[in-house]
Amino acid sequence: MTMDERPDPVQIIARVGTSFRAAEPERAIEVWVHLAGQAGWQVNRIDGAAVDLDAGECGVVEVEGLRYLVRQDRRVRRTLFDDSGGRLTQRPVFSFAAWAEPVLSPDSVVS
Repeated sequence: MTMDERPDPVQIIARVGTSFRAAEPERAIEVWVHLAGQAGWQVNRIDGAAVDLDAGECGVVEVEGLRYLVRQDRRVRRTLFDDSGGRLTQRPVFSFAAWAEPVLSPDSVVS
């Protein structure tokens, strides 16, 4: 895959957890880092970065010179199969996923 064919890191969505429960933050960031690496990016975790686990933040990574905050929350669509009413039904629900948001700094933004 050439550099021009790689998806931007903000486009990489890692399905983690279930429709009912988030994945452990460590697992969520591991899955996202793995998918980014498969997409052709060089990714390094930034150890010791301050994150708010209660707000869904999982950690900070550096992707080829730019930093990103990896988060998780309900973000992807899934089909829920439910038979609690005695009859099998299907309905769309949001499920947990991990994604990366840019960490903007004066060095990473051209004004």
